[in-house]
Amino acid sequence: MARKWFQLVGEDGNAVTSTDAVVVDIEDVVALRDAVKEKLRDSHLAGIAASDLTVFANRAEYDAKRSVLLPQSGSPVTAYGNNEDNALIVQVPKRAESDSRYLSSQTLKNKSKRQYL
Repeated sequence: MARKWFQLVGEDGNAVTSTDAVVVDIEDVVALRDAVKEKLRDSHLAGIAASDLTVFANRAEYDAKRSVLLPQSGSPVTAYGNNEDNALIVQVPKRAESDSRYLSSQTLKNKSKRQYL
């Protein structure tokens, strides 16, 4: 079991949470994503699948636009996230509900339904 530090960021790179930690029994991307999703399931990650989270090596790499992405689910995270200063970056995708096109189409559907009632 290992403690892995992470920070959740939005697609724009801005922090969504402060730095936090999860405990994983297997030090790979899929275990980390699952642990982060479980920890934040009722708040920032409600309605978002763990597999939709993108994991980066650390904030310095992310900010430098080198974006050291840990692309494969089996990629090891052993060397990353060992302290708050070196936290892994977990990027959350934009939610469909916040997409204005989605809201517009849902609003139109709801208005149409009301007209026929």
